[in-house]
Amino acid sequence: MTDKEAKAFYNSKAWKDPATGKRIEILKRDHFECQDCRRRIADAKANGIKLIGEDLKIRRAEEVHHIEELKEHPELALDDNNLISLCTQCHNKRHGRYQFRFIKKKKRLTEERW
Repeated sequence: MTDKEAKAFYNSKAWKDPATGKRIEILKRDHFECQDCRRRIADAKANGIKLIGEDLKIRRAEEVHHIEELKEHPELALDDNNLISLCTQCHNKRHGRYQFRFIKKKKRLTEERW
């Protein structure tokens, strides 16, 4: 599948329609909860690991991820077993897109001049 075909799929009524589209169907199936966040908490509990802060939260799922990539397996595009609800952070992790925070460097009070 080419990039153009993938874009056409993601804009199609079968995927995007708010009433009957597969995307909203999967989000409803998973109760709009990120499945990676849910798994992280369950794994920590099973292994006796204590989580703190943001790691304790199950974030709201906004994305639907194809487990087997759409471009390599277009036949699985609308297969329920190939789709999972994820929050934006977990979806970015799965695709190797990490969000970095930019921290401004503090200006020195006096500039050294040698």
